[in-house]
Amino acid sequence: MAVAGVAGSGKSTLGRALATALGAPLLDLDSMTNPLLDRLPPGALGGHWLVSPHGAAIRDGRYAALRAVTRDTVATAGRAVLVAPFTAELRGGEPWDLLRRAAGAAGLRVVHIDGDADLFAARRAVRAEERDRHRIAPPPAPPPAVPVVTVDGALTTDQQVGLVLGALGLSRSP
Repeated sequence: MAVAGVAGSGKSTLGRALATALGAPLLDLDSMTNPLLDRLPPGALGGHWLVSPHGAAIRDGRYAALRAVTRDTVATAGRAVLVAPFTAELRGGEPWDLLRRAAGAAGLRVVHIDGDADLFAARRAVRAEERDRHRIAPPPAPPPAVPVVTVDGALTTDQQVGLVLGALGLSRSP
């Protein structure tokens, strides 16, 4: 399972709750890659890594790392809950195919957190993470081109978990 959405939408919170509910390992892109990138010397990449001229290569490397760990985790634990924006993957094509292949036998269901941009901006302001200081507001994304279970980012985490589990045909409902 993959949890997708913009910064501040609640991906990590929902991903952790789903991983707990499903008894599955949690693989969060930020937890896996940000500590390494944040330790690079200031200016080593021509600016913060989120806005670096090397942004495309950095993104490719981050997602390649997530896919590699996903393959290993699914091969050993049988499943995983992945957390990342998955912006390119939601558009389909090669990024989507690579992610699906990484999920392998576990299959891939995507939960997309959608909601009010002002709510997500307020959440980013409250958490005051260094990465959010460098984030550029993206243009509105088109709707996902791949199958997703959409949840409202304004719902409580418990409500979101209930909706997702219900969509998966599991026992709990919202």
